[in-house]
Amino acid sequence: MSTGIGIGIAGNVFQTRAGLASGGGATLLLDLYGADVKIAYSVRKLRTAYAGNCMRVRNDSTVELDIGFDSSGNLDESALLTHCGSGDGFVVKWYDQSGNGGTMEQGAGAVQPQIVSSGAVLKDNGKPVVTGTPAAGGSHMDLLTPKTDYLPSTGQYYFFSVCNTGVARAILYRENTRFQLIAQSGNTSTNTRNDPHYLANTYRRNGASYTPVNRGEVYTTSVAQTLMTIDGSLDATISSFILGYGASQFTNWDTQEFIVYEGDKSSDESNIETAINGYYSIY
Repeated sequence: MSTGIGIGIAGNVFQTRAGLASGGGATLLLDLYGADVKIAYSVRKLRTAYAGNCMRVRNDSTVELDIGFDSSGNLDESALLTHCGSGDGFVVKWYDQSGNGGTMEQGAGAVQPQIVSSGAVLKDNGKPVVTGTPAAGGSHMDLLTPKTDYLPSTGQYYFFSVCNTGVARAILYRENTRFQLIAQSGNTSTNTRNDPHYLANTYRRNGASYTPVNRGEVYTTSVAQTLMTIDGSLDATISSFILGYGASQFTNWDTQEFIVYEGDKSSDESNIETAINGYYSIY
């Protein structure tokens, strides 16, 4: 079991916070940093009180099944492989662990991201990964309406994403027609995002400040497992939210964890990153 420790000083009080890897009564990420969370998806359990499943998976026989967590709080790989057998598995739903009910869904089989291939769980750095498939239209998952139940209409919010650019054309996420982090192998365009309604964007990559140079660089620096943090300030309402693109052939980034907070989380940002890294051992 790996542990991420965040250390800080508030006034004259020395503080430590731990983000433990397993469940079974351990203190989990959202037990410590659950205030203002809007949506939260992961291949591990994020909140001790969460009693739902991790994701719903379709096998090659088009049978769907909800897959929960094992006794350590990780995606139940045994149940997943029993369901998929020697075939493939595709994610139909990725359940929100924030408590707000914002499930990501994809009913169209041709563009569902993949979690099992030929009887093996797809993994990145030893942990299961929801994997984008280069399909016509791009594989993606959608947050169903009304979006305003889950995401802020305007104002500041923070994204924490454990992901990688497993395909050569990918969008981290899309709000309406606004894209965040366009990764495209070999593309020298300095337009690495399309977000005219953001007043500001600040990026961090693996716990350090990051300024994307071009789309090709966004791709090459994130081929391996990456913790991407975005602090954005939005001045227009959100009517749609998609992991991935949902048009053309840009797919979703391979994703293991995706958490959105509303408001200013700068005081917790580094501790959240440390706790996430303690589980995934990214950097």
